Amino acid sequence: MLTKKFDFEIPDSLIALEPANPRDSSKLIEVSNVFNIKNFTNILDILKKNDCLVLNDTKVLPASLKGECEKKEIRVTLNKLIKTSPKIIWSVFVKPLKKAKDNVTIEFEGGFLGKLKRSNNQVLLEFNYTYDRFMIFIHRYGVLALPPYISKKRKFQKIDYQNYQTVFAKKEGAVAAPTASLHFTENLLKKIVDKGVKLVMITLHVNGGTFTPIRKHNIEEHEMHFEFGEITKNAAKIINETRLMGNKCIAVGTTVLRLLETSKKRNGQITEYCGETNIFIKPGWKINSIDGLITNFHTPKSTLFVLICAMIGINKAKRLYKFAVKNKIRFFSYGDACLLWK
Repeated sequence: MLTKKFDFEIPDSLIALEPANPRDSSKLIEVSNVFNIKNFTNILDILKKNDCLVLNDTKVLPASLKGECEKKEIRVTLNKLIKTSPKIIWSVFVKPLKKAKDNVTIEFEGGFLGKLKRSNNQVLLEFNYTYDRFMIFIHRYGVLALPPYISKKRKFQKIDYQNYQTVFAKKEGAVAAPTASLHFTENLLKKIVDKGVKLVMITLHVNGGTFTPIRKHNIEEHEMHFEFGEITKNAAKIINETRLMGNKCIAVGTTVLRLLETSKKRNGQITEYCGETNIFIKPGWKINSIDGLITNFHTPKSTLFVLICAMIGINKAKRLYKFAVKNKIRFFSYGDACLLWK
């Protein structure tokens, strides 16, 4: 399938550089036979007692680091944790890339050292420290790596530490936020629970590959990135029981849907899971692990937009995005959301 099928235009003015304040005052387009614009807090009216929301409880690390290599500044963005023992190894993005020579040492603030390695078209950074000491260093000297469509337009702000993190973030490991979950406030979640809706937490550590556009002529040639995910036995049980009883299960974010689809049996039943996934959901894929999906509006020619097309069809997805543009819906990580019913 040609990649150009998944291309579209977004006015620059609709790229959200800040989140709504409060975060649950964003817009939500409910997508069924028609497109209905609501406030995100209206999700409370849409959800029914005994439904379940599946959320990603990953926590974003301050993954952007500034260092020095051969007496020149070099910027490193952590991408994916490869090993934690005996040495810590991350795949990384480096600027300028020409400085990423094999076996060169980067000195970061605080005298922290990392050695660059080249392996299978990847740039790896090796730290000879304990995991605990490495985490202390990251939190002291790193900053959040905002998406490129934000960082190219404005500088990182301290408020981003709060804004670019879900209110229920728990398990550190992501370098990018599960952005569909950024719309929830603690107050809204409490009201949802009080209504009798179950909240189910699973974990997928989102890495920088999520921002990589499809550059191949055909989407079938795109090489998907790997991410680590975990679904507990109890989480799988709650999801399966919810759907078995005829209630709805709504995935909050493409990260959640990708992990559920990775773990499922052929009939859509969820199983306990712990491991890597590089699943690429595209048109023709049978999505049967969920009943609905809450997600933000995604970039052109991205694997995330391709996933939306798999969920509701290419033509309907493009109509939805045209509708969003016409109604000045805010796009991307800090933007508005939609609810897609299967």
